[in-house]
Amino acid sequence: MRYQYIILFALILVSAMTVLLAGPIISFFIPVMHAELGIPLFYFGVAMSARQLAFAFSSPLLGRGIDRFGARPMLLVVSVIAGVTVFSLSSVETHWQLILMVGVLGLIGLQGAGGDLYGSVVVAKWFKANRGRAMSIIFLGMPLGIFLFTPLTQYVIAEHGWRFAWQVFGISGACLLFLAALLLRPAPIEPEHANVSESTVNEIHAIKPHQWTRSQAVRTAAFWKISISFGILMFTISTVAMFRVPHFIDQGIASEWIAAAFSLEAVISAMVAIPVGMLIDRYPIRYLTAIGYSFAIVMLLLTIHTNTRVELFFATASFGLGAASVIILQNAIWPAYFGSEHIGSVRGLAMPITLLFAILGAPAAGWVRDSTGSFVPIWWVAMAAMTISILLIITTRPPVSVDYGQDCEASGEEPEHL
Repeated sequence: MRYQYIILFALILVSAMTVLLAGPIISFFIPVMHAELGIPLFYFGVAMSARQLAFAFSSPLLGRGIDRFGARPMLLVVSVIAGVTVFSLSSVETHWQLILMVGVLGLIGLQGAGGDLYGSVVVAKWFKANRGRAMSIIFLGMPLGIFLFTPLTQYVIAEHGWRFAWQVFGISGACLLFLAALLLRPAPIEPEHANVSESTVNEIHAIKPHQWTRSQAVRTAAFWKISISFGILMFTISTVAMFRVPHFIDQGIASEWIAAAFSLEAVISAMVAIPVGMLIDRYPIRYLTAIGYSFAIVMLLLTIHTNTRVELFFATASFGLGAASVIILQNAIWPAYFGSEHIGSVRGLAMPITLLFAILGAPAAGWVRDSTGSFVPIWWVAMAAMTISILLIITTRPPVSVDYGQDCEASGEEPEHL
């Protein structure tokens, strides 16, 4: 269907605007806001956790809203609220104002890296065949946003100040997100496996997958293991994304070089996205996810030992490689295991579980830096946690719906259930 291409374009734009409104660029604001306002880094971490906690509270409602009303009306409202909120960040004077405004972004579902509830649900409903490739294509919006907005953010802050930067991003981001929402439309109703070739009948595309409701999904071992595993991942990714700019500055690296390294990271993420999507359509997703997790451990090791520009580029390159892989895989595994009909509700229920782990990371990192003068101890904790996450995901087989009188073929693997 030709309109699928317009859907992909709109979702790429949504992903890019998420970077602008709530994504990694916030890391560039932390050093200057910390210096001017005197807000301890701990409270920047609390603000990140407030955003995640708000998302944990609202995500079940957002997921059901997307299933019931569609992503278009939801995103139209979100674009207005997001624009006003981001613009209002320019007037922050205290840590409580910072926490409140960043929390609002989480309440409306703008989570930055790894939190694109809207895009993943739309893809799950529009793309029955080649879903992995579609997920990887919309992910391109994130590296595109990082590539464009990272140097722009660094420049605007340096030349015009952080308050002006928030104002510009609030207005422009809201307008473009509103435009993207206007392009969306409900997916046509068609058989779950129209145009699916036999080669795709594996762990991702079973012959007749059971369409799990959230009350059914929550009773499977796979639901809990995936949720906890991604929770640990988000503990790591969100913490590093929030504080790696201050960490690199602590290591004596200029912000201009950091911005350049982030642009390289975005290019690498974009190069990885399409191949990852093709692999998802061919191989068991749990093994691919475990491999993606291993890159997070490599990234943490390189981040700890970054003291020069060359080491900086290697550290950011590994982050781009790992983040690109796991974000695409995270969005693909839910419809692969639980079907697409109720995917918004299922993911909305999983989000609070995942974010319970994620909210611990940023405040802990800020507190460690305020107390010890270094972020390194928290990076070691994250590495240990990622080892546990790998063990969880690699042992997670597709669920089987025996309790509901339906069969679910599981790609040649023995399924599991509670």
